[in-house]
Formats: sequence, structure tokens, C-alpha cells
Amino acid sequence: MVAVHRRLQLVSCLFFVRCSSSSLEEIPLENGIMLWRRVREALTELDLSAEVYPCPKGSIRHREMVRKFGGKEQFPFLIDPNTRISMYESGDIVKYLFLEYGRGRSPSMGLLESTLFTGWMPTILRTGRGMTKWERARLDPPSEKLELFSYENNQYARLVREALCELELPYILQNVGAGSQRTNLLLEVSGSQEVPFLVDPNTGAQIGDYKNILAYLFNTYSAAAT
Repeated sequence: MVAVHRRLQLVSCLFFVRCSSSSLEEIPLENGIMLWRRVREALTELDLSAEVYPCPKGSIRHREMVRKFGGKEQFPFLIDPNTRISMYESGDIVKYLFLEYGRGRSPSMGLLESTLFTGWMPTILRTGRGMTKWERARLDPPSEKLELFSYENNQYARLVREALCELELPYILQNVGAGSQRTNLLLEVSGSQEVPFLVDPNTGAQIGDYKNILAYLFNTYSAAAT
């Protein structure tokens, strides 16, 4: 399992997330689809990774965590234990991340604006995939979090994230955007820079190619596999 450095915790209406990169500790954050995407884009820009706790409809674990930490199911919601800051609203979260971890940088043009095309359209076209817990998902979470090497706007990584959400599997999202410090980690683990790439410390599996990853996830973490 590749070491993670910074740790935040985030929650999205589809995910309960925990960020990381080199000085963050913990955060929760949840989204309306395009709002969570906005935060993911910020994480990629800032080269932050995240521990993601999916909160699909029908969630049996992670939504209760959101209520416990935030007092209500409103998303996104952010908590940073390093600064004892918590907040709702994706725009405020993005501004906070850049202020606290951007080293003087400002969000790129368009990052604080949401659009139908970049936010809702991919989900509409995929008929809501990744929004509802799969009826045969295992009830018990794995003892260790899976790791997904990915970057925002990769269409195949989106399919894997949807599967992880439907199975309510917590995982470490290792962002490897252009110039990422984690590129060498990906090369070390997989031998290439191709994403998505999945590491499962529970079984020792290390898998590339999204089709193989999807088959592995549903075969390993369905109720029938218990």
C-alpha cells in the first residue's frame, strides 16, 4: 500500500471523503454531483489526495458519520482537524482549500462556477450511476482502504469511482494530475503512468484497466463473495 501524506476528510452527497497530500490531517465533505466534482477539481489542482467514504442512497454507514460530525445531512460539508475549521458549501470549501493549502495560489478560472455540462450532464447521460448503493453490496467494510490512482476528467476513472460508491467502499483517492508528486508512486506500483489503477491491500491485488478493476470490485465485494 502506497503511503499517504496529507490527510483531510471530505464528504460528498455520493462520497464521504478524506483528503491528503503533505500537511493535511482530516476532513468530511459531501456533494450534489456537480458540487463534489468542483471540489475534486480543486483537490487535483492542489495535488491533494483524499480518503473517500462513499455515501450513496441507501448508505448504511457513512451518512450516519456525516450526521454525527455535522449535525445534519447537508452537503458538501468540510472539517479540518488541523485548523478546527468546519463548513458547508462547495464554493467555500474550494476557497478554504486554496487559502490554507494553496501557498498563495488562487482557484483557476471557472473552478468556482458550476455548469450543467461539466456537473450534471455526465451523470444524466449515465442514468444516475454511482448514486445508489448496490443491493448485493457487502455489509461489512474491508479492514483496509483500497487505493485508486486517478485524476479528474478521466472517463474511465469515473466508472471506477461509481462502482466504489455503489459498493460503499472507502478508498484513498490518489490524485495524479499533471506534475503530481505522486507520479513516481504510481510508476513504482504499476510500472506505468496509466490510470485508473487500483491497489487493494486486503487481497494484495494491483489492477490496471478499468474493465478488470470493475470485474474485480464486484466479484470481491458483493454479498455473494462472503
